[in-house]
Amino acid sequence: MAETGTASTRVDGGVRSIARAIEVLELFDVAHPTRQLRDLVTLTGLPKTTVVRLLSTLESLGLIVDRGDSSYGPGPGFLRWVKLAESLWEVGPEARKIMSRLVDDCGETVNVYIRQGLDRTSVAQVEGTATVRSVVEVGVPYPLATGAAAKILLGGAPEDVLRELAARRSDLAWESLRREVDSIREAGYAITHGERELGASAVAAPIFGKDGRVIAALSASGPTSRFTADRVGRYVDAVTAAAGEISQVGLGPVEVFLR
Repeated sequence: MAETGTASTRVDGGVRSIARAIEVLELFDVAHPTRQLRDLVTLTGLPKTTVVRLLSTLESLGLIVDRGDSSYGPGPGFLRWVKLAESLWEVGPEARKIMSRLVDDCGETVNVYIRQGLDRTSVAQVEGTATVRSVVEVGVPYPLATGAAAKILLGGAPEDVLRELAARRSDLAWESLRREVDSIREAGYAITHGERELGASAVAAPIFGKDGRVIAALSASGPTSRFTADRVGRYVDAVTAAAGEISQVGLGPVEVFLR
């Protein structure tokens, strides 16, 4: 998760207290539904008094619950926002049907990613059928510089996004990044091995809006051991065909936000 960055590192000139509160909330996930106060202090690097004050404010808003044993968890205030977000960011049933069919075809986990600033976020996922499979957290931002889906999204991003990304990453050279993105855009798909995570591979293709813009990326990902040369060729065909189908039927309600 460290690769995603914290709220404090992602904001640029925003309200620091809000970013810190979000940073605390981001420490709760499926693997850590509750956290000890001492862990929150350690993981945020903030003074204990600051963390306690943030927790108290969040608790008053119903976003954090004090369990009474120096541990905390997400509060019921999130429930209404969860339902609202699901209704607005929902990928339509036709698109999901195509995603499920792609999983049946290749057995790998399928995601739809969108770009948000210099990050990419999965807004829909259908898990693969294999026991060992690649799974990311839906709604969690991942770097836009690495991974097949990221390269597809960069292909539809304005040039200033590529320049800003290269400026912020010492390991990225603007000219080489632009050449790579141009090559992927021309090919119509991207293949990566071990870029985002060692031992993980992915194939991705663009999903286009009605105006011809790249609005999302469809990816199939899994262990590199399964992405052999013969399988990758089959995956490319399957992913690009599925992405083309979704481009035709549309992504559903979420599409209104993909400008």
